[in-house]
Amino acid sequence: MAALLFAAVFAVDKYGRKPAPGLVALLPNFKAAAVTSVQFAPAGRLEIRAEHTNGTWRLVKPILYPAQAASIEALLLALQQLAPAHTISSEEVRQHKNADADFGFVARTTLTLNSEDQSRQLLIGALTAPGDQIYVQVIGVEGVFVVDARLLQLLPGQPEDWRDTGLVDLRTLVFDRIVVSNATAALQLQREGSNGLWRLAYPIQARADNQRLLESLQKLHATRVTRFVTDDPRSDAESFGFQSPELEITLAQGTNLLAALQFGKSPTNDSTLVYARRAGLPAVVTVERQSLEPWLAPLSQFRDPRLVSVTRPVEEIEVQGAENFAFQRASSNSWRLVGSDLPIDGGLVGEFLFALVTAPIMEFKDSITEADLPKYGLTTPSRQIKLRTPNGATNSTLAEISLGDMKEGVAYVRRADEQNSVYAIGSADYARLMMVPWQFRERKFWAFPETNVARLTLQRAGWKKEVNRRGVNSWAFGQSSQGILNGAAVEETVHRFGELAALGWIGQGEDKRAGFGFGTNTLTVTFELKDGTKHAVEFGGESVDHYPYAAVKLGEQTWFFECPLAPFKFLEFYLLKPDPAP
Repeated sequence: MAALLFAAVFAVDKYGRKPAPGLVALLPNFKAAAVTSVQFAPAGRLEIRAEHTNGTWRLVKPILYPAQAASIEALLLALQQLAPAHTISSEEVRQHKNADADFGFVARTTLTLNSEDQSRQLLIGALTAPGDQIYVQVIGVEGVFVVDARLLQLLPGQPEDWRDTGLVDLRTLVFDRIVVSNATAALQLQREGSNGLWRLAYPIQARADNQRLLESLQKLHATRVTRFVTDDPRSDAESFGFQSPELEITLAQGTNLLAALQFGKSPTNDSTLVYARRAGLPAVVTVERQSLEPWLAPLSQFRDPRLVSVTRPVEEIEVQGAENFAFQRASSNSWRLVGSDLPIDGGLVGEFLFALVTAPIMEFKDSITEADLPKYGLTTPSRQIKLRTPNGATNSTLAEISLGDMKEGVAYVRRADEQNSVYAIGSADYARLMMVPWQFRERKFWAFPETNVARLTLQRAGWKKEVNRRGVNSWAFGQSSQGILNGAAVEETVHRFGELAALGWIGQGEDKRAGFGFGTNTLTVTFELKDGTKHAVEFGGESVDHYPYAAVKLGEQTWFFECPLAPFKFLEFYLLKPDPAP
C-alpha cells in the first residue's frame, strides 16, 4: 500500500499539474505606432484626450494644445510590451461577492486606445496588497489581470502632464523671415534663397550674424515652459505685461505667419522668469528669461561683426592699390604669386585670409553717401581686396572690400555689396591687410642637418671665432680661437639654425640696413657645410617686441626679417660669451 501511495503521489505531481503558462501580452497584436488617439478618464477628474494627426500629437481635451509626444509614446510602448504577472479567471472573479469593490473598479478609471481598425479600453483598478502591482481589466476580455504598478507613472495625473512644455518646435517650421521687436530695436531678418544665409532686411540692409542667430534660434527651440499660469483667453493682458511686450518674435514663410511669440514682464516673486504666450494658443506660461537674452539685444548685435564671411573655398585673392598683385591657390595648402616665381608661404596667405574673416568690426557707420567718403579715406581707397572662387568656367566674387586710411587708431572699410555702410577696424588688423607681395615670401629659407656642418664662424669688425665639428656633440675651436665649449649645446645651437625660419619679413635691399640697426660692427654667423656650401646670417638691432633683426642673402637680394628668439639666445649664451659685447 505504501508503494502504491508513493506511485500515485509521484504521478499526480509529475503529470497531473498544468505547466506554468508563459507570459502573454495584455493586449495581443497591439501596435503602439498604429494608435490614433488616447483617452484617459480618471475617476472624478477631467478627461484627457490626445489625437495623432499629420505626425504630431495634440491635446483635444480638456484643452486644445500641443501634446508632449514623448510621454504619450512611452505609455503606448509600455502597453505594447506589458504582460500580466498573474491572471484572475472569470470563475475566481465571480467568487467575489463584490468584485468591483475588491479589485478597485467601482470608481471607473478608463484608458481608451483607438486605432483605425479597432478600439481597446482598459479599466484601471486598485493596487494589490503589496502595492507594487495593480488590477487591470480589458473590456471584452474575461478575467482580471495583475500588472506592474509602474504603469501608473506613465498615466497623466493632470492635463499639464501631457502638455508640450516646448515653447515652439522649430523642427516642424520652415520659415524664411524673422521679425523681432524689443525695447531697443525693431528689425526684420530674411533668409536668402541662394545660399541660405540670413540678412537684415529692416531697418537697414546688411549682413546678419548667422552664427549668433543660429545659436539664438537653438536657445528659443530649447526654451521650456516652467509653469502653465492660466488658460483663460480673457485673462488680463496688462497684468502679464502683454500690452507692451518686452519682446516679440514672429516666424513666417513669405507672407504666411507660422508662429508669433510675446514675452511680458516677470512674476513679482521671481525675476529669472518671464510671462510668455503664443498666438493661437490660450495658455499664459512662464519661461526662463536667460534663454531670451540674445533676442533682447540692440540692432548692432544682430549684424555680422566680421568684414568677410566665407561660405565657399577661396581660390584667388586679388589686391589693388599702390602695388597690384594676386594669389592663386596651387593646392590645398599652397599658393603662387601670379606672374612671379617668388616662393610663397602658404601659412602667411592663410593668416591674411584669417585676418579678413576674423577682423572684428569696431564701429558701424550707416546711411553713407558719396559725399561722406572723403572723411573715411575712401574716395580713393588705399587698397581693394577681392576674394574669388571657381563657379563653373568663370570666377565668382565672394567678397570685395575697400580700405581707407588709418585715422586715430582705426581704419575704415567699405564692402562693394554694402555701399551705404562703412566699418571701422583696429590698427593691427589693418596692418595685416596692408601686406605687400614680398612679405608673403616663404619664411623657411634654408634647411641643413647639424651632422652636415663642418665649420661655424662668428665674426664682427676686428673679432672672429671659429668652431669645427669633430663628431656627435663634439666641437672644437679653430687655431685662432680658444676657450671652453659645451659640445652638446653647440650641437643644439647649430641644429636650431639649420631649421631657421623668419618670424616675418620686414624689408629687402641693402639700402634698408641702417633702419634695422646694421652697422660696421654687425655680427655675422656663417655655417660651412661639408660640401663647401656656406649659409650666412647677420644680426642687427632689436624690434619693439625685443626680437633680433636679422638679414640673409637670397639670390642677389638682401632680405631682412625678425628672428626667433630661441636660436639667437642659444648662440649668444654658448658661443658669444664670455666675449665682450661690441
